[in-house]
Amino acid sequence: MYPVNLKVYKIAFTHKSASIISENHQFINNERLEFLGDAILAAIIADYLFSYFPYKQEGFLTKMRSKIVSREQLNEIALNLGLQYHIVAQSKMNGTKYIYGNALEAFIGAIYIDKGYRKTKKFILERVIKGNINLYELINNDSDYKSQIIEWAQKNKLSVKFVDEEIESTESTIQFFTSTIKVDDEILGTGKGASKKEAQQNASQMALDKIISISQ
Repeated sequence: MYPVNLKVYKIAFTHKSASIISENHQFINNERLEFLGDAILAAIIADYLFSYFPYKQEGFLTKMRSKIVSREQLNEIALNLGLQYHIVAQSKMNGTKYIYGNALEAFIGAIYIDKGYRKTKKFILERVIKGNINLYELINNDSDYKSQIIEWAQKNKLSVKFVDEEIESTESTIQFFTSTIKVDDEILGTGKGASKKEAQQNASQMALDKIISISQ
């Protein structure tokens, strides 16, 4: 697959820190292509999972898609594809932890503009999923609810805060922990456990269940 519109690929690898100023004084970088690629990727992954798991319910499919398109996962795939060698950015940058995954989404957006939906789908299935995604490994690794809620929040550019408290039972000397998870200052879940980690996991599970029920 050879590129035709080289300009759009150049933009796909231009981080906002190295924005190009156009003739009409507009800043050109890969953020718009990232937005487009994110939507295209999510749609194609949803279609793929829908066909691959014909008997699974919406909640399962939603969780699987979230894992595949998580910031950490896309960052790793981008590095595996060697996209880091094409990104244009300033040497000193802040807030660029997921620069490679963002560039991958922008690259997908560029392929869509240059080649259309069918070629973009082929690229995602053959280069993004094949060799990078083990679906059954993702299924078995389903217990880290805290990581999932953090990934979901990062994906949607939301802030996440855990408010933890250690409580001593009035009936005995046994202590336990409570955790409240706030997303953009809205309480989405609460949990209790013998440790702070367990309380945070239970709160995160409640928050994920709420998010899934809202999206249905």
